[in-house]
Amino acid sequence: MEKWPNQGDVADGSVVHAMDVYEVRSRTDKRGVNVISDALPFGGLWYTKPEDAVDYAKFFSRSHNAVIRVYDAAGAVIEVREHTTGLALRDRSGASGGF
Repeated sequence: MEKWPNQGDVADGSVVHAMDVYEVRSRTDKRGVNVISDALPFGGLWYTKPEDAVDYAKFFSRSHNAVIRVYDAAGAVIEVREHTTGLALRDRSGASGGF
């Protein structure tokens, strides 16, 4: 699982922190979705609906930066959500708002 650096200029001496990445993927047995991330304490989790999986990832990452990617059954990214510290939520276009 990859870690994304926060935006910031390393040349000016600022600290670059890692960003947790959560993946929401369809299960091969067609029985819901898995949440996959190195940030999870118990490995992957199983949910019946993608919305529930995204809600869990948002809750678990509430105090640090995270990216949540939702994949379709073919493995293509269909949605990317960012969660930044300060509890501000934004999509990849930079617009503010909830998920």
